[in-house]
Amino acid sequence: MKTLKNIAAAFALIIILFGGCKNPAEDVEIVINTDIFKSPMLIQFMNAKKGSEGPKDFNVEIIGPNANLVVTTTGGKVFKATSGLLNLLLDRTANPTPASPVKFTVVVNAAGFAPTFQDVVITSAKDPRIFRVLVAEYANPAANTGVILATKPTSNGTATTDLTFTTATNAGMVDKADITVPSGTVLLDGSGQPVGGSLLEARIVHYGRNTNVPGGLAPSNVIGANGQPIVGGVKFNYAGAVSIDMFAGTKEVKGFSKPITVDMEINSSMTNPTTMQPIKENETIPQWSLNNQTGQWKSEGNAIIVKNTAGKLVARLQITHLSTWNAAFEESGTCKTKITINRSAAELLPEFFDIYGPFGSSVLFMEKGEKTATFEVSVNSMAANIFIYSNSSINYINLNHRVLYSGVCDQSTTVTFTEIPDPVAVDVNVKFKCKGKDLLTGINAFITITPLGSPSDEAKVYNLVNGYGKGSIVNGVTYKILAAVDGKTYTSQFTANKTDFILPSGFDLTGTARYFSLLNQLSIEGVVTKDCN
Repeated sequence: MKTLKNIAAAFALIIILFGGCKNPAEDVEIVINTDIFKSPMLIQFMNAKKGSEGPKDFNVEIIGPNANLVVTTTGGKVFKATSGLLNLLLDRTANPTPASPVKFTVVVNAAGFAPTFQDVVITSAKDPRIFRVLVAEYANPAANTGVILATKPTSNGTATTDLTFTTATNAGMVDKADITVPSGTVLLDGSGQPVGGSLLEARIVHYGRNTNVPGGLAPSNVIGANGQPIVGGVKFNYAGAVSIDMFAGTKEVKGFSKPITVDMEINSSMTNPTTMQPIKENETIPQWSLNNQTGQWKSEGNAIIVKNTAGKLVARLQITHLSTWNAAFEESGTCKTKITINRSAAELLPEFFDIYGPFGSSVLFMEKGEKTATFEVSVNSMAANIFIYSNSSINYINLNHRVLYSGVCDQSTTVTFTEIPDPVAVDVNVKFKCKGKDLLTGINAFITITPLGSPSDEAKVYNLVNGYGKGSIVNGVTYKILAAVDGKTYTSQFTANKTDFILPSGFDLTGTARYFSLLNQLSIEGVVTKDCN
């Protein structure tokens, strides 16, 4: 069995771009190398339901202790994700180290999706990082989540009867949550004032056990029961969570004049870490709230385990303000899970595989000619989403990342990376050109290449360093190329052919492709022209 090599930056993605187009000599072509920024990061926002499209274009808020050090690829402070992607850097004055990390939180509020957060901890000024944020779509619930979107009448912002909202069950979610606003409750805004209105609109997502919840399973920004920050954060072993958003017209409801009740059905096989026995009626479990403005979790006392009218165990929370709430024990340690990687490629090259999840990020390595390898990975004792994908610059392995439902102590997961039929090696050289000026810069960023018609979570990610990157594609397949840079998306499209051709017109990227038969290699040379004023 192989051991796991933990590294802080396992991801070879350089996400940096030039900051302007000042041409000191109009008649001289200048090529600029811009590998000068610190801590390049890629934030990729993905639908929590695998195979579904995630949020596309939306503004993102950066908050937290060191938010002032975070900038866009051109040094700006307006953060906008496009095509579900966001490139970030740290200001040149930042000097993150393991002993003195830079910490901030990415706040996501995309239309049609539940609010969520991503804590980011940077410990190196050089190493690039990538974070994938799973976002729950109201209209398309992921496995192990239930949703309700509903409105109920009120009288001038006061409940005249008990208002109960029950999340829907589905094939992937057998548990439900009941949220009850008791009769006589006055709905309040963020300043504690009545919101008024005659309708209460609710948008609620119930996250079952073993699902990636907003704020993550291992948040670093946490206030404990004593009111003090918990050094090192918390690893949640949770029974369930609910994200609750309510509105009265255009006013957001943030609180209530008296507590409302949240009953979350839970898995009766969950173990109470104090008794080391399955959780039982009348026991308690800590409850936590997530601040939507600061991204901070806070201990809020205990929920009690009771039985509902259907005879199922529920975690009953009494709450007076709205956010994401969970019922979760603090995980005291980690355990091991086994991951086996199979490669069925015709040509087995040395290959690195990136793996990350709530436990952090690491890299796995398979030797040349090695078809199967098993690795031990440290995880929380609860299950969680784990991402694995090939990080080799060029190979004949399916590069698509995989989302695994794994992480249970002493369990095993197998991933098979399949041989690409009729592969073609490809190298890419993409440069930006300022409109009306002889100024070129190699794009230091990533691009995604996705078979046309496939969901974006099946994209291959190519690392471009000063414009150059390598990978592999399938002969005869039409691909969509996408680069998201500083709030704007640039696209192109081409069909992989073993011949020379010109990139199709009508897209942002123009250029040519040349095929070298002896190498079985397609070389793409392209230019993106942009307004640099």
